[in-house]
Amino acid sequence: MLVGFFAALSKDFRLLFRDRVGLVFMTLAPVVVITVAGLSLSNLYGPKGGSSPFVLPLVDQDGGRIGRAITERLHDNPAVRVTLVAEPSAARALVRAKQMGAALIVPAGTSAALAAGRPSQLILYTDPVKAIELDVIRDLVQEIRHEVEAAARNEALAELEATRQRALEARGALERAVADLRRNLDGAAAQLAAARSDASRASREGQRVLSASVMRLRAEQKAAAIVALGSILDPLRGFLADLHAHERAFTAWAETARTLAGRFADRIPPPPDPPTVPPTLAKLVHAKPDALAARLVPPVSLPVVPALEVPALRLPAFSLNLSELPEPAAARLPGMLTIEETSVTGAPRTFNTFDQNVPGFSITFLLLGMLLGISLALLDERDWGTFARLRATTTPLAAVLGAKLTTRFAVGIVQMALLFAVGRLFFGVSLGPEPWALGLPIVGIAAAGASFGLVVAGLARSREAVLPLGSIAILTMAAAGGCWWPIDLEPPWMHSVARAFPTFWAMDAFNDLMIRRQTGSAVITATLVLLAYAAGYLVLGLLLFRSRVRDS
Repeated sequence: MLVGFFAALSKDFRLLFRDRVGLVFMTLAPVVVITVAGLSLSNLYGPKGGSSPFVLPLVDQDGGRIGRAITERLHDNPAVRVTLVAEPSAARALVRAKQMGAALIVPAGTSAALAAGRPSQLILYTDPVKAIELDVIRDLVQEIRHEVEAAARNEALAELEATRQRALEARGALERAVADLRRNLDGAAAQLAAARSDASRASREGQRVLSASVMRLRAEQKAAAIVALGSILDPLRGFLADLHAHERAFTAWAETARTLAGRFADRIPPPPDPPTVPPTLAKLVHAKPDALAARLVPPVSLPVVPALEVPALRLPAFSLNLSELPEPAAARLPGMLTIEETSVTGAPRTFNTFDQNVPGFSITFLLLGMLLGISLALLDERDWGTFARLRATTTPLAAVLGAKLTTRFAVGIVQMALLFAVGRLFFGVSLGPEPWALGLPIVGIAAAGASFGLVVAGLARSREAVLPLGSIAILTMAAAGGCWWPIDLEPPWMHSVARAFPTFWAMDAFNDLMIRRQTGSAVITATLVLLAYAAGYLVLGLLLFRSRVRDS
């Protein structure tokens, strides 16, 4: 039994090693796919995975502390390579042209707004298709935003603490100054009270001295007036006395003359009346000198000088209570720094992952279907002698090939349409603002896939060679062209390589329509490129297949 087992085992191994096509498929195909997948996904975790950093356009319109801090931190981060752009419109154009996944704008006045405690926003222009690149940049910008915001707050808190210390020192100095002021005010109040007492006393003494001086002056004036009146009134009194005496003597003489005249007395005229002394003069002459002096020197009306009453000076109540002084006011902390994310295409920030997977795997299976439906079918018909028999007829080879390619082209379009319908129905994929426009890249990739199937049929020597040759090419194109994962996972050099594959242009068109939400005009170029691939593959396939048919 063992002998038979080992004999069968030896036979199977010999058969296996004789099948070179099978060995190539088992070894080379996995190596190629693993290599392509590994290189494509090397960007999954950013530059740490071995790929080059993402390029981030930066517009620093602020030019202040915040703008410089963000620029420095971005320059120091290995995940991105910052390229400075002058205007936001230029940065937006770079993202819109699919050259960059995002662009960061630091608006003018950001530093001033944060310093004043007002919120401010960083502007992040994004391309939603470049989800991996966008996630790395978004996380990095968020991290830097937090760092800048924390640094600004720490700086503000440090400044606040320094301000508090200065305020406490000023408070201590104020307390000492207030204590000195209290002592000075108390001393000033005592001095003012003493000055008030001295002023009141001086006022009363001055009033007394003034009164004495005035009374003494009045007495002196009155005495002088009495002496002066005496010198004037004494002669006048003597004259009036003599006048009265002569009057009496004349009256007596007249009576004597009348008596002596006897009977002639009535002939003697009466003597003239003596002058009458005015009553006022008589009263003045007989008045006492003191009374006259009192009349001539009226009593001095001593002005009433009010006593200088110095009002009690009331110092304003000093009610400063240091214990009630408010604590130093909290410094104005920087405002919040946020990020305003704007898609340059107007698409939503997030998208359905099936928007990437449905078209990507649909393209993969479309190409595999073309490989099986065209390459294997053509080789079968070549091996069956179909084309040899056609030589005896008037039907050209091109007509047969054209009919087969047209059939598979129509089947491919229907296949893609059904897969998109299933994606819409079960996974809610986006069909874009113009669903009809999806037909443009569908037609392009179906034509390119059918023509590529002809190329594989022309290159393969046998039916067994179709599967390894075609599958390696299709899987490579699908992996590198972004059918299985977002193209931004791949390093930049693979982006350039991927442009050589029709899968790249097909996925780019589907991404424009389904994720970026562009209109049909945005995929005209990609569709023309796909049709150019189809034409090129068709020409090459016809040349190769004609040669194979002639050789057979």
